Amino acid sequence: MTKPRAAVTLGVLAVALTVPLGTVPVAGAEDAVIVDIGHVDAVAPRVIDGRLQIQYKDGSQGPDQAVFREPGTVVTHVKPESRLQVPDDPNYAFLGDPGDDLWIIPEQQLDGIVWAGWNTESLTPSEVDPASVRWTLDAITGDERGSAPPGAMTIFQSGSFGEPLPRVFDTNQPLPQTYGLVLGTHAHGNWTFNAEGVYRLTFTITATSADGRPLADTETYTFAIGDVDPTTVQPGEGTQPPTTTTTTTTTTTTTTTTTTTSGTTTSTGAPADDCVVLADGHVDAVAPRILDGRLTTQVKDGTSGPDQVVWREPDSVVLHAVPASRNSVPDDPSYGFLGAAGSPVWLIPQTQVPGVVWAGWNTESLDAGTVSGDVTWRLSAVDGPGNVAVFLTGLTPTVVFNAADGLPDTTHIPLGTHAHGNWGFTAEGVYRLTFTVTATLATGETQTDTDTYTFAVGNVDASTALGGRCAGGVAPTGTTSTPAPGGQDETGTPDPQASGKPLAYTGTGGLTYLIPAGALLLAGGGALLVLVRRRRAHR
Repeated sequence: MTKPRAAVTLGVLAVALTVPLGTVPVAGAEDAVIVDIGHVDAVAPRVIDGRLQIQYKDGSQGPDQAVFREPGTVVTHVKPESRLQVPDDPNYAFLGDPGDDLWIIPEQQLDGIVWAGWNTESLTPSEVDPASVRWTLDAITGDERGSAPPGAMTIFQSGSFGEPLPRVFDTNQPLPQTYGLVLGTHAHGNWTFNAEGVYRLTFTITATSADGRPLADTETYTFAIGDVDPTTVQPGEGTQPPTTTTTTTTTTTTTTTTTTTSGTTTSTGAPADDCVVLADGHVDAVAPRILDGRLTTQVKDGTSGPDQVVWREPDSVVLHAVPASRNSVPDDPSYGFLGAAGSPVWLIPQTQVPGVVWAGWNTESLDAGTVSGDVTWRLSAVDGPGNVAVFLTGLTPTVVFNAADGLPDTTHIPLGTHAHGNWGFTAEGVYRLTFTVTATLATGETQTDTDTYTFAVGNVDASTALGGRCAGGVAPTGTTSTPAPGGQDETGTPDPQASGKPLAYTGTGGLTYLIPAGALLLAGGGALLVLVRRRRAHR
């Protein structure tokens, strides 16, 4: 029998995990499209007919119904429910005084709030020089052309232990500000606004074509923040629709390349002698599907790119947390489950770090027509040299699984979830984790699938972790590297006047559980706590 553990929240906040799918954008002023919920990549440059064009990749209707829109036709509405307060924490002083109101588009998806990121997955080295792509915030205004904005806007990401990373953009500082982008990036950050009203952000993307030509495009984005009727807001520059925009009836519709049938896919894993080591890039390690009427948990391998997804059997994969994933446990009692302060911990991080595998979990391949209710995910056994914990970043961590305090541990995942967390390992070596996924079919039948996953951690030969010689991976070096906090290299990450070095990017991604802006507290009327771990009572 199981009993509920205490629910763990982000400060006083934890958020609902359900994500409404298939929400149809609302028409606004001058046939503008209003987007106020779901996943969008607000800044998604593409090369079309040899020209660089910034577009708005609207996935709010679901991952397989993405629409590329002209930014000047869209009003992004950040609802009143997104209101938070600045925490009493000096790390967040750049957001304002403690207790000041903020309205936020969160880095990790929050139920009922638009989730906006940026994306260079449509750019290829055959089109642009990979080192040349720059994203610039040129100007910020209010509703009317040339007017002052209602307040300040910042974009920033959070590190593995909840710390705010250097800002991508911060309008408290002089403009323009420029940020370097890496090809293949799909990133999300916290977009904060410190007053309600209409903001217009003018962005420019520049690049150099593969044959040396300069490329550039500039677009103005409209954000309606808080208690604003978005249907009355004109998109684009404000006084009239931009002449370069198109109506929503003539926008290009493209099926997103991250659907479960895209690219080169396999329904069954490779034989044991064809195993693979995954040490970098985006992976959904636990990705259940219904195949031939049966619940089957697979590894959704997107390390070759979002349009080349391969579905693998868990017993044919080694996930390698490379030596560069080593961090130190912070001097914070809330991280005591990882060990003593200062002791080493190898992290597969919640926010993607270049050169480190980025492993998540995904129920996007299951739908309400096939499966009823949430999916149950259980960690029942760990075999390895140290402790394993999966946790979510916040002011205090939210623990999903922790082998040290006894197993099994169980969590519940809604349909339509695509989540990432931190996977922490306290010693180098090979670990085997046994996971069970359970779902109730729409017919009422309960089905279960159990698989053992292999993780190679640190300075080990991951290619031999399954007993044979697996393809790929990083060979051991005889030394162990220690990156800067949060998985950054010694050069750190860019500030608003950056020269183009990229912030740790978040890869292809969707739903995670908690808003990661650590101490930020949701205002009244927001979502209630949700993540509840259940574990067997120990005697």
